Amino acid sequence: MAYRRTDSVAARLADTRRHILNAARELVADGGFAAAQMTEVAKKAGVATGTLYRYFPSKEELCRQVFREVSAREMNVLVTIAQGEGSAAERLESVLRTFASRAIRGRRLAFALLAEPVDLGLAEERARFRRTHGEIFATILEEGITSGEFPSRDVRITAACIAGAIPTALIGPLAPESHELDEKSDKVVDEIMQFCLAGVGLLQPRIKMKTAEPRIRA
Repeated sequence: MAYRRTDSVAARLADTRRHILNAARELVADGGFAAAQMTEVAKKAGVATGTLYRYFPSKEELCRQVFREVSAREMNVLVTIAQGEGSAAERLESVLRTFASRAIRGRRLAFALLAEPVDLGLAEERARFRRTHGEIFATILEEGITSGEFPSRDVRITAACIAGAIPTALIGPLAPESHELDEKSDKVVDEIMQFCLAGVGLLQPRIKMKTAEPRIRA
């Protein structure tokens, strides 16, 4: 007779898998993906290392799943705002502020998702994360252009620029050795929003013109 898993066995396996993923996520949130060593994950999850490998054959596979779950959670938050009530401009501002603010509040985990040096597998997940982020912006931009809130422009390129600008701007402040956010986290968020809103034509960029320095004759 072929073996069939009972509901209780399936539930127990799913519960163990969830404990493992939660443990790995907590380690990443504390020390990045480098901290999610298989022995440490097993210890934190309360399972034998051999048991861990039955669920996730490699650290790469485990970390990719953690990345997918965390990034999906963050994107769901942004999608809810993007598809919510309010004008396109209001929703764009809210998505920008929410993304940057949540990254700052969970700075170590955000740094791991956005900037920590990773292997090829996680780099692929990060690229997918960035593309999805760009799609959220593109949808809002298209609606804003249609309604006349934003000037006409190439939505795909503009959305990609915004999706790339936010993580790039956050890399330095989020870095574990940085103290930049200790005193001016609000300023970091405001500057990111100022730049992105100017990029879609909602605000004039604040550019200080620098007086040209006199040339030195040879």
